[in-house]
Amino acid sequence: MRIAVLGVCQAHGYAHGLAHLLPEAEVEAFEAVVSRNHGQVEQAAELLRGFDVIFTQEFGDEFGPLGTGALPRLGRPVHRLPVVAFPGYHPDMIYLTLHGQVQGSPVGAYHSAIVAAAFALGVEEADVPQLFNRLVYARLGYLEGFGRARTLLLELLARYGLDMAADVESWHADGPFMHGINHPRGPVLADVARAAAIRAGLLRPDAPRVRPPFDHLAADTIWPVYPEIAEVLGVPGSMLFKRYSHPVGPLGNALYIGLPRLVRESYGMYRALPPDAFREGAVAKVREALAGMLG
Repeated sequence: MRIAVLGVCQAHGYAHGLAHLLPEAEVEAFEAVVSRNHGQVEQAAELLRGFDVIFTQEFGDEFGPLGTGALPRLGRPVHRLPVVAFPGYHPDMIYLTLHGQVQGSPVGAYHSAIVAAAFALGVEEADVPQLFNRLVYARLGYLEGFGRARTLLLELLARYGLDMAADVESWHADGPFMHGINHPRGPVLADVARAAAIRAGLLRPDAPRVRPPFDHLAADTIWPVYPEIAEVLGVPGSMLFKRYSHPVGPLGNALYIGLPRLVRESYGMYRALPPDAFREGAVAKVREALAGMLG
């Protein structure tokens, strides 16, 4: 059996899970955005015809033959997979956009809302770490978001026919189950893949869980769970931020950085951005709330 997984960056984790769940199968991952950006959606769709089963996350008509509505025309069974997002551990982790375009950060594509808002409000760089405290988190709603995020995640999974409340509890019992707001850890994707494969009739309901040794998304940004938030949630906390794993450079490499360095490097990048970059999306809300606190 040949199984294709079409998705966003999560496709690889799903594929790794399916490969371990169905070791006799050939499993391959396709990133639809990468295929589109390389102008190869038609070629990718033609390759998908050669698979026996297709698992896919949701894609619109702009993806042509890779769009979810178009995939059944390839003549293969199509099963849907959710895009797992969960901000409950990392409420301060945001995208910073300018005219809809994501702006890079010192650790990849993600920013601290507090740091970005502080910069926009003219807070001195040296004073920013003092804003990372329980009072500020409480005022911003950071200490209350986990339950709401959990409810939304379970509702999302249910829309795909997946009852995974017990799994979510198990993931949390092992510590933070997300690397960031939209990058689940490997076991999460493996368990969702298992549930989807059972629903598709490819696995028996009592199929054992698997834990692939390689976690594809761990190569990207890993955001810490701030200690005060971690204490509330009963998980380990930290203030070390992991950068996107670039190739090793010849003149020094720092994969993990602390809060002062994140602030310093973020401020350095923000000085090149126009004010409009701090008026869109999540940063605008935090900026308004922080302004009220700072007077």
